[in-house]
Amino acid sequence: MTTKKKYKDFESALARLEEITDLLESGEKSLEESINYYTEGLEIAKFCNDRLAEAEKNIKLIADQKGTLVEEDFEEENGDDDAG
Repeated sequence: MTTKKKYKDFESALARLEEITDLLESGEKSLEESINYYTEGLEIAKFCNDRLAEAEKNIKLIADQKGTLVEEDFEEENGDDDAG
């Protein structure tokens, strides 16, 4: 019984994923129930991952280059700081 549910937003999907995690970790569900929860959890995780990827695409940095404002795509820095 796999039903794709639409979640209103990332936060509600994440909250449901946390509920599912607690249910599965409890060990109190039958094998069939656990498989259904696991499947739902995978669907929710994909939804959350897709939303995060979409958000990352939408993040823009405004930089002042040569006196003009330029919109640049956000890129995660793989900083090599040796602070410590």
